[in-house]
Amino acid sequence: MDLTDMDAARKDFIREQEELTIPHVLDDPPPFHTKVTDWGERPYWYPDGRKIAFIGRNYGDAYEYDLDTQEIVNITEHGDHHAFLRVLVMHNGDYLLVGPKEFKDRITSRYFESEVWWMPADRHLPPQPLDDTIIQDGLAVSWTQPLVSYMQGYHQDKTLPEFTYRIHVRTIEYDADGIAHWGPDRVVYDGGKYRWCEPQDFRFDDTEIIFAEYQGPERGDRAEYNSVTRGVNIETGRVRTYVDETNRHNEPEGIFPDNMHTCLESSCDAGKPYPPKDLWKLKLDGTMRRVRMTRMPDDHSWRAVNSNISPDGRTMAFMVGLQSDEAGYGRGIGLFDLEAWEQTPEAQEWETPASRAELSDRVLPRGCAF
Repeated sequence: MDLTDMDAARKDFIREQEELTIPHVLDDPPPFHTKVTDWGERPYWYPDGRKIAFIGRNYGDAYEYDLDTQEIVNITEHGDHHAFLRVLVMHNGDYLLVGPKEFKDRITSRYFESEVWWMPADRHLPPQPLDDTIIQDGLAVSWTQPLVSYMQGYHQDKTLPEFTYRIHVRTIEYDADGIAHWGPDRVVYDGGKYRWCEPQDFRFDDTEIIFAEYQGPERGDRAEYNSVTRGVNIETGRVRTYVDETNRHNEPEGIFPDNMHTCLESSCDAGKPYPPKDLWKLKLDGTMRRVRMTRMPDDHSWRAVNSNISPDGRTMAFMVGLQSDEAGYGRGIGLFDLEAWEQTPEAQEWETPASRAELSDRVLPRGCAF
């Protein structure tokens, strides 16, 4: 990428956010953390594990980072649309992006006009919408076939009752010219009222979707808020809960290749429902056991979020932002050395919501945050 283009992207990113008045958290990183950029958000690994796609800024272009050359390339600059929120890479190397046709404002564009765009792996065509299906901006993509999952709520599907949400599973089909289009669609989970469900990953040969369910009315104090990690079997409809902690945020963010663990954004140590501070590793077996991976500052100035695990399971890509930033806003991309971390005693410090609550009651005076 030309340095002038990189500087322009970084300046566009900074203009939309408050200037940093504290050092960047990855300039002097904790053990196992490495800084890739001090701008950008929502990293996603390529199937070969040697490149990472990411968004430069909210409602901006998508970029590619090459781990071998450390080169950064703008991969959507050749198109007419530059208002993307997410970029994901399919099993065949094709890209899926999420965003509106044009940016209007942060509410309308994200919740009422975001759709899925396709771009071929060789990028000879710019991003083009699959059709006019409006979705919430989250998207889960299969590792093995052209299959995706997304959520539609009453904002996007006007036939739904107010405050209700559904998870869809849908195939992507290619025509004779190799152009992608939406295939058959089916609803696999109905969240019901005040249960905003966001699919994150497929597992077990695409038979189960791991998803976050944000429970409770959207109020500023989040007094009735929970974010729960769950799974739904797309054939039987069976739903399992993998972590549920009263008035806390526990959101899955990137499954491990073993299919038995996921990254977890958790506010368990924040003393409040939201936002989370660190990324944890969660067992997807119903025991609710988790262990902390990242180590953001104890003053809760920064947070590590929006993670994705490399295909070989050795490295986690993640995004950092300030605690005060809007959800999804990023202030840089980092890498976490899972292989080295897993050899440390800290990687064996598993806990559960129950064990944390028990320790908090035993050690801390009433009213103090753990």
